[in-house]
Amino acid sequence: MIRKLDPNPKNPKSRGMLCARGNAGLLQVYDPKRIKKPLIRAGARGEGKWREVSWDEAFDYTANKLKEIKLKHGPQGVLWSSTEAFAEVFFKNLGLAFGSPNIVRHPTLCLASVNLAYSVTFGAVPSFDLQNANYVIMAGANRFESFITPDTMDLIDSTMNRKTRLVYLDPRFTVTAAKADEWYPIKPGSDLAFILALVHVIIAEGRHDKEFVKTYCQGFDQLAEHVKKYSPEWAGNETEIAAANIVRIAREFSDAAPRALFYSGRRSSWYRNDFQMRRAQAILNAIVGNWDKQGGVVPNSKIALGEFLYLPWDDPEAPRIDEMDKNFPLAAKSDGAYLKLRENVLAANPYPVKGWMICKQDPLSALPDQSKTMRMVEQMDFIATIDIQMSDTAWYADVVLPESTYLERQDPVEVLAGIWPVVVMRQPVVKPVHDTKPCLDIVQGIAKRLDLGMYFDYTIDQWNEAAVKELPLDAPMDYLRNHGVYTPPGGPNYGATLNPDHRFVTQSGKIEIFSDRLKEFGHDPLPVYQPPEQPPAGSFRMLVGRKAYFTHANSSSNPWLLDFAPENFLWINPKSASHAGIADGELVEVSSSAGSAKLRARLTEHIRPDCVSMLHGFGKRSQWLTRAYNRGGNDAAVLENGWDGVSGNAAMHETFVKVRKA
Repeated sequence: MIRKLDPNPKNPKSRGMLCARGNAGLLQVYDPKRIKKPLIRAGARGEGKWREVSWDEAFDYTANKLKEIKLKHGPQGVLWSSTEAFAEVFFKNLGLAFGSPNIVRHPTLCLASVNLAYSVTFGAVPSFDLQNANYVIMAGANRFESFITPDTMDLIDSTMNRKTRLVYLDPRFTVTAAKADEWYPIKPGSDLAFILALVHVIIAEGRHDKEFVKTYCQGFDQLAEHVKKYSPEWAGNETEIAAANIVRIAREFSDAAPRALFYSGRRSSWYRNDFQMRRAQAILNAIVGNWDKQGGVVPNSKIALGEFLYLPWDDPEAPRIDEMDKNFPLAAKSDGAYLKLRENVLAANPYPVKGWMICKQDPLSALPDQSKTMRMVEQMDFIATIDIQMSDTAWYADVVLPESTYLERQDPVEVLAGIWPVVVMRQPVVKPVHDTKPCLDIVQGIAKRLDLGMYFDYTIDQWNEAAVKELPLDAPMDYLRNHGVYTPPGGPNYGATLNPDHRFVTQSGKIEIFSDRLKEFGHDPLPVYQPPEQPPAGSFRMLVGRKAYFTHANSSSNPWLLDFAPENFLWINPKSASHAGIADGELVEVSSSAGSAKLRARLTEHIRPDCVSMLHGFGKRSQWLTRAYNRGGNDAAVLENGWDGVSGNAAMHETFVKVRKA
């Protein structure tokens, strides 16, 4: 029995620490409400009636339903949804071997716009050397309380020891704001104006890194002309940050370069102009010459893994239902665009999708406009969910296939990228407590019955042995079994791309400040600011946020974590609350065109009067999540549908809501 979890001291990514969710992970194993056996629905969807079945029956049932849909609608009639996980590769491969082009992943609810913006500019998605930066500007990335990674720990260390000056922009006074040197309650949606004004000052005063720009960048002259109109005075009116402060920050930032960076953040699904705002961040970083330098923006180092040579399958014949080539031609087609995909599924355009395979994802909680996701659920002929708990989406599934928890299973070897990458291997701590299986076994069970078993004819050990065979170790598998992690010697490396002969993975081979590729596809080649729409009288802009305890709403029924945050509240400024006659702690209803949620009000000066905010991960529908069921409000029920036009990234902060006493 597991009694305590500790971080692997040999893994530099953990910095010798374990986050709250990591410490509480053992309760996933021993939660009496976890899914213990395969389940097939025995009543209406959402009624909560299930019958426990054998794995053979669950596999037969799933495969037969998939065959029926494939026969009637083709393989494209099944949608495959997954979230980032070590074993995700097996699930995705099953969808591709089945013949479906419709694999959709989480990035367009999270990272798609920042990934695309930096890729267009630098030809790569970099890391940010927060440990060695002297000056950091951060907009809305609430690192100190929303997500625990090396970035968070490095920033805490550098700011608490006064090595780094942190300037933080956010309409809310968060924990990160409390620890920053300066906090500005920026007007929502005006981040791009702030960044363009910084660029304006740096170029106008000749503070850019002239040699770096000349050697490695293209399009600087167009940028210099473009930003002339974006003065600090203009930006002051847009952002409600004083022009004098904008000028000072621009000077301090450029003076601190190259150990200065504008940090992109992890979750970047904000506004409909999100891609161009992230592009502006990348351009600002480029012109001060912080690329591939200590304390700056650094391309990720790589560790090459081998591949198990399995039998290849034919490429899907049908086009994607989200029509990525037409709608988002520059975005990652393998990830898809979730919200546009949902629109097309609901419209059966260009063809019907009637089956939904879901692995370790909860679309009913993750996607804005829950009512639309619910309509999508209702029109499916078949839904199967692979999960460790009865999520909201699993609650409406036809079959639930219980995966073993991460403490009970062997996972594929994985590279954790970064300035100093590592290879990690997750091994079981205990044998499965219940009748559960790892993802590969589940995939193989379904594949065999779909006559696709030849594509998955390997064991997890064979997969891992092929992956690690090229590592510079005498016995790589033994090494990883004993240590759990392989760290390349020497530590972080800087400057590998800083030679005039290096060719960036862009159209020009240089860092692209002005992007001909964007222009070719009908997008602004330089970021153009459009003033954000403002809330109507009596309405507020809804801001959503994350706690490290419930980052993706998959731990919201964990009793240890609920002790820290037993429910969510609606943050509302006292001035705004007084106009509506709302008292602190009073139950309120927050509503939009998408739907409504009820939760208690928290009156606080820590939010702008034109905004309200609520945490993600509450208001669960699944009655098996007994501790989280109906507790607090569900942000997915309130957020409206909208996305960034270049990347397809969800626009999570574009919803205007009304608030009244419940």
